[in-house]
Amino acid sequence: MLQLGGGSAWAREYRLEFAGNQAFSEGRLRQAAAEELAALPFSEFPAATADDAAFQMELAYRQDGYAFARVSYAFQPEEAPERLVFSVSEGPRVTVAGILFAGNTVFGSEELLAFFVEEKGGFSGLASLPFVEADMRAALSEIRDLYLGEGYSQVLVGEPEFDFSEDRSRVTVRCAIQEGVRRTITEVGFHEDVGPEALALLEDLPEELLGKPYVPRRKLLLQSRVREIFSELGFPDAEVTVLESSGLNFSQVRLDVAIDSGPRASIGSIVIRGNERTGEAFIRDRLTLAEGDRYSASAKQKSFRRLYQTGLFSRVAIGLAEGAGEGERVLEVDLQEAMAREVFLQGGWGSYELLRGGAGYQENNLFGTGRVFRLEAGGSTKSANLQATVTDPWLLGSEISADFPVHYRRREEPSFTREELGASLLFSRKFQKGLAVTLGYLYRASNITEVDSLSLTEVLERDYTTASARFQVSRDRRDDIFFPSSGHRAFAAAELADPFLGSGISYYRFNLGLRKFLPLSEKNTLALRYDSGLILPGRGQLTIPIGERFFNGGENTVRSFKEAQLGPRDAAGEPLGGDAFNVFAIELRRRLTERLAASLFFDYGNVSPNRTREELGEQPFAHRSEVIDATLADYFKGFRPGVGCGLLYLLPVGPARLDFAWNPDRDRERGEDEYAIHFSIGTAF
Repeated sequence: MLQLGGGSAWAREYRLEFAGNQAFSEGRLRQAAAEELAALPFSEFPAATADDAAFQMELAYRQDGYAFARVSYAFQPEEAPERLVFSVSEGPRVTVAGILFAGNTVFGSEELLAFFVEEKGGFSGLASLPFVEADMRAALSEIRDLYLGEGYSQVLVGEPEFDFSEDRSRVTVRCAIQEGVRRTITEVGFHEDVGPEALALLEDLPEELLGKPYVPRRKLLLQSRVREIFSELGFPDAEVTVLESSGLNFSQVRLDVAIDSGPRASIGSIVIRGNERTGEAFIRDRLTLAEGDRYSASAKQKSFRRLYQTGLFSRVAIGLAEGAGEGERVLEVDLQEAMAREVFLQGGWGSYELLRGGAGYQENNLFGTGRVFRLEAGGSTKSANLQATVTDPWLLGSEISADFPVHYRRREEPSFTREELGASLLFSRKFQKGLAVTLGYLYRASNITEVDSLSLTEVLERDYTTASARFQVSRDRRDDIFFPSSGHRAFAAAELADPFLGSGISYYRFNLGLRKFLPLSEKNTLALRYDSGLILPGRGQLTIPIGERFFNGGENTVRSFKEAQLGPRDAAGEPLGGDAFNVFAIELRRRLTERLAASLFFDYGNVSPNRTREELGEQPFAHRSEVIDATLADYFKGFRPGVGCGLLYLLPVGPARLDFAWNPDRDRERGEDEYAIHFSIGTAF
């Protein structure tokens, strides 16, 4: 019976049947030969395709220890649709009774047995090890490689012998090994063109090789290492030959290194191609080789890295060509520029700000200088911001990055509205292993309006300027910035605002943050967090303006509270913030699917002082020292808890997160909520 299938292709219909299979289900056999069975209706040679399917089924049996399994097939065309019957003769499942070695003296039998069972979950005896001939032969090949790696170049690992029990359910594997002689490196000599400068660099190489087992790759590694040394000394065409010979006996190996250095090369000129937008001066600043310099392989490689790491080029190639003078070379730099401009859109949601979004434009190669210009605007139902930034990633050709951002921000906080215009000058340096250091000067003009406070004891400055110096050090070793499963992130910052910097207010601010992510299993991660902040009034300053204070509670702090609702309040219950805060959090995250995850968390945080003077029935602060004493006295007091669970859907811009948090110790007198629900985009930490 013919039927139309697969678009315009005609397909023959078959009814598949299986007979004799007991250990393997019909579904498992179909899965083993899924590709062949799918192709069968369209095959011009159905018998060959059915034969391939039967072979795949036999292979599946043998991989599970059924060494004598056979699968045959027969077409029965007398019925419609045509029947294809696979007949299975499974035979017994064979397990390994023992593996016996003969001739091994260097490695013990238990050490060699590990090659047969290590991929089966660890060695715990051979009683349940299924016999798979292909695995046996692969293990013997690995044993041969083990001997070769230890210098036994003449080792012979014989063909395995398989002795089956009478009922063929057990097998003993026998293997004979002829180890031969172990060869070791006893001498390394350098010949011909070796000057004193090169000899000083070569003298440590023999110590790295003497006494080591001889394998051919050591000869190749020695050859490569000598070439690197001469290339570093300015000889890019050095020819190196390493010859092997026997010492006093066959077990000893002498390596003789013959060197023809060729002429020493210097950079006569530099040719740059492919830079349509990027200025040649910028490219030359990134090169570590200049005209007149002696050629160096490491300098060439460093030049490649410095150019590629700019992000301005999708391809970088640096090579040498013959120059005009004797020993002169032309350094050829061939580039392919990457896209320099980008436009981006951002969107998100927060439990307090609700819908938020932004748009921006970035020029990655401003005027061909490698500098970056970025303009971005954003907003939400509670905020608006506009920022323009110019970045010089390599200030004056150094590894220091300079940023000059100018911004305008407006945000409605729960108890006031802040409007701010500011500019900064920031200098940063990134080091290895995720370490970064930033030093900067910040200037802001702030206007605080719509203050809801009815406090009679707070002096709330509403219009002020801030000029400060800030130092920050951070280290980020997370494996993923959006949903990490391992690694850590830490940062610490200190900021000084003072009239001698041009500030209208004076304070000292300190911030500390730690995150640690511990992988418990493939799907489970334990996340730990600690955040702390402290701001103290400086000289001539009595209290800290409400716009500079710390607030706690919300989607990214203690989640059993709504935004900024944890901490001191005025008579009307409006949050006033404090001069210090702490947040501890522990969260267990589990991936449910590739995109979906769940979490259980415990948050614990405070604000200090945790009560206003009005709540305590005391007079307003009269001296700066009283503010500092009250802040430090309550620094680790008044903690409030949050216990909850969350559901996360992983998006390319971060997880969409729904958190439910319960306050098991709520203060009814202060009107604390029993629970809070937050929906936002991004992890809590």
